[in-house]
Amino acid sequence: METAKQAAAAASSLPPLIVAEEQFDDLSGIAERLSRVLPEVSGFLEQELARAKLMPMAQVPGDVVTMNSTVEFIFGMKGRPERLKLVYPARTMPESGCISLASPAGVALLGMREGETISWSTRYGDMRWLKVVKVCGRDV
Repeated sequence: METAKQAAAAASSLPPLIVAEEQFDDLSGIAERLSRVLPEVSGFLEQELARAKLMPMAQVPGDVVTMNSTVEFIFGMKGRPERLKLVYPARTMPESGCISLASPAGVALLGMREGETISWSTRYGDMRWLKVVKVCGRDV
């Protein structure tokens, strides 16, 4: 189990993130609902929301990933960019070209800026990382 000191050190090494105020309540509700079915994703989302800087959507810079952003990113060691839209979890499988917030990679993308990299530990202790290459646009 991670100590408070280790958790604080890990959080201080994470890139800053921005979340739109208008999306915060929905995101918090999703974290709560995920706690029953995907506790590791829920915990990761709660951790990210706790450290997020909130601002009105109109003031969120265009290079920040928000919900419904289409983002180009590099996931892990494959090194090839992927372009996906960050979407809210749905009852059915997300459409092709989307990544759900109910996934660790989806949580990792939320609030990141172009050029930033984030890493996290899986429930099995493996490290994963991704780098945001470009925010290609967002649907509001």
